[in-house]
Amino acid sequence: MKPTTAAVLLKTVLAVSALAILLVACWGVPQYMEHVTYVRPSLSPWVIPMIAYGCLIAIPVLLAIGLLWRVFGTIPENGAFSMANARRFRIIAWLAAGDLALVLALAAFLLISGVIPAFILLCLIAAVYIGAVAVIVFLVLGALVRNAAQLKQDSELTI
Repeated sequence: MKPTTAAVLLKTVLAVSALAILLVACWGVPQYMEHVTYVRPSLSPWVIPMIAYGCLIAIPVLLAIGLLWRVFGTIPENGAFSMANARRFRIIAWLAAGDLALVLALAAFLLISGVIPAFILLCLIAAVYIGAVAVIVFLVLGALVRNAAQLKQDSELTI
């Protein structure tokens, strides 16, 4: 596969992912909160804070997508193995860790308050799993890209 084609396909995945995140944060969470307040009107004071929290959780993911966009933009230029991309992967790992902390805080709050239906519990478990995997994967990718960039730089110095 040509590097240009690979970059276009990867950026397409990122664009679709960004749209999905925005759809969940801007439409899914408000719709769910509307349902919650219909079933339990006593929870209506929590609508705005929960919608804001949904948006807050989406921000690190969107920032990571933006960083990955830049990483994928280096593929056609044969610049994927660079210190800049290693740094971007490290930042993405920290963003994933921050997002994981936000999800864990939400899970703790919902468990303590006793308002955690099975569907939300499953979503939170999935988000915690994905967040933990993302932290590990991006830390490892950052280290691998950093090592490759150093090898590349060393080989250029010997020539």
